[in-house]
Amino acid sequence: MGKFRKLTFDEIKTLLIAWREKEDEEALNLLATYNKGLVNYFAKKYLGKGLTFDELFSAGSEGLVRAINKFNYKERTIQGFTSYITTAIENQIRDELRKYRKHSHVISFEETIGLSKDGDDLKIEDLIGTDADELIEQVISEIKNDILREALQSLTSREKQIILLRYGLDEINRKTQLEVAEIFGTHQTVIARQEQRALVKMRHPRNTMKLKDFIEE
Repeated sequence: MGKFRKLTFDEIKTLLIAWREKEDEEALNLLATYNKGLVNYFAKKYLGKGLTFDELFSAGSEGLVRAINKFNYKERTIQGFTSYITTAIENQIRDELRKYRKHSHVISFEETIGLSKDGDDLKIEDLIGTDADELIEQVISEIKNDILREALQSLTSREKQIILLRYGLDEINRKTQLEVAEIFGTHQTVIARQEQRALVKMRHPRNTMKLKDFIEE
């Protein structure tokens, strides 16, 4: 199969069968590689609406892989595959943007969430601090599991994956920012910025107010 030409319908079906029935990872990689142009197209289309190109591309790639895993090639004509993955890619990107818009207003260290015991403005950073490692350690150790899960739901899929990898949640070994960057195929500074934004989202008042009694003790 030539790298820069379009796959034939027969080749697409052969690769789908190889991956879905034989777990041939090379087949999955080929399907993803040959269709990354679609991901790139939609990432560029929605650029400038709040998320970075890396975040949009990551979301689109997630939608692509999900579509590859779900397309019913036994009952549907293979000619419908491209339309199917195109819809999945765009829908995943739009879903990430909806999540971003829903929670973008909370990305502020200076947000006032009430008054302290002394009558001063109580800000998110006053409750937990601004250091990322210190923050997550307090979050994990001081809040109940259900609150943590609720806080994670405020994140985009990429942000959630970064937090899970960085801090060893769900029994995943903790990884450094550099290791996470290698997994996502990006730079450490990009991961650091996205991680910090995710942690700020997790400190939204609806989550941090539940922590207030624990933290003030």
